Amino acid sequence: MVSQVVFSVFLSIAIFSLAFNLEVGKMGLASNLNAIMIVLGGTLSATLFAYPVKKLVWTGQLLKKAFGVRKEIDWTVNTIISLAYTYRKEGIRALEEHGNKLSQGLLKSAVELMTYHHHRDKIEQVMQKEAQLIYSQYETSHKILHSMARLAPALGLTGTIINLIRIFGRINSDPQTLIAYMAIALLSTFYGVVLANLCFLPLSNKLKEYMDQEEIRFDLIQEGILDLFDKENPRAIKHKLESLAAAVATPTRRIPRPKLTLMPPKKPTYSVMS
Repeated sequence: MVSQVVFSVFLSIAIFSLAFNLEVGKMGLASNLNAIMIVLGGTLSATLFAYPVKKLVWTGQLLKKAFGVRKEIDWTVNTIISLAYTYRKEGIRALEEHGNKLSQGLLKSAVELMTYHHHRDKIEQVMQKEAQLIYSQYETSHKILHSMARLAPALGLTGTIINLIRIFGRINSDPQTLIAYMAIALLSTFYGVVLANLCFLPLSNKLKEYMDQEEIRFDLIQEGILDLFDKENPRAIKHKLESLAAAVATPTRRIPRPKLTLMPPKKPTYSVMS
């Protein structure tokens, strides 16, 4: 992380050194690239200063999932129903084999807890903690995008100030050169506003929508696994999960859902020595 901070500092220095010293002869491609360098490069540099690269990579992977066409909730409901039929007909070993084929995630972990013969309360507690941990990672990615949306206009304003300084420093120079620097000053603000409102904020909202869907899915997994543990009839589980998914997905029938909360830590007890 220290090396990353050092890199972001040197990147910022390089960007602003170029912004102050890079000569632009006329308005055109060079002025556009200069403005983009200040806004996009500065935003990236500030983000690298605050967040590890792994979290930035994770955010990109999460956005890829958010734009995917796969219906995660439907897949989760159908998978839990399939697990219920497997468990009812073939027993715990068949359930374990089915669970091993699942992709890594909360559902796979929950099935593994069942096959390890944990108590119901333990399974519920571990699922709540894992769901909270995954959701906190989603929130970090959402904060990264929201932070970039706030940084972009600020860096655009910074680019404007830099090039206004250069204009005043060359007030007696060729008017064509001054026009080029004025173009960079205005383009910096333009790109800052565009990147914030047409890129980072929409991506942040898309990720928030995916997070809401994942929260619903986590609730369905917890309900389904606990019913599976209680050996409920697969048809009853199917009806319950499909009803919950439909009720949450329909705005007019939206029902309140419990928030993902961690179990409170036990307070230590102290004995008084007489």
